[in-house]
Amino acid sequence: MERMMIVEDHSAFAQALELVLGSDTRISLARTLEEGRAMIGTGEPFDVVVLDLSLPDGEGTELIPEIRKRDSRTSVVVLSAREDVGEVASAAGADAAIHKETPLPEIISTLRSLAE
Repeated sequence: MERMMIVEDHSAFAQALELVLGSDTRISLARTLEEGRAMIGTGEPFDVVVLDLSLPDGEGTELIPEIRKRDSRTSVVVLSAREDVGEVASAAGADAAIHKETPLPEIISTLRSLAE
């Protein structure tokens, strides 16, 4: 079973991802950097962490060093509606960048392949 954390302040989008990923994936949802930071340090490491760029208390990429410190094998995906998502994700050391306008099946396929 895959373990994934989604740090996303838009509840409907996060819940849609959770629903589509199904019961084969244990998902932890965080709405802020603070919530994400708290989840990183507890329990088993995640297989994949999905980060939104624009969060109420900062930019999701701020969590990447903490994620890498916890477990360097965790894949990090930046998922955002910002046009510069690819450049920002690359500069921050993420494994992948996905624009939110990407069709949902493609998003899920990318997340599943990174979790393997």
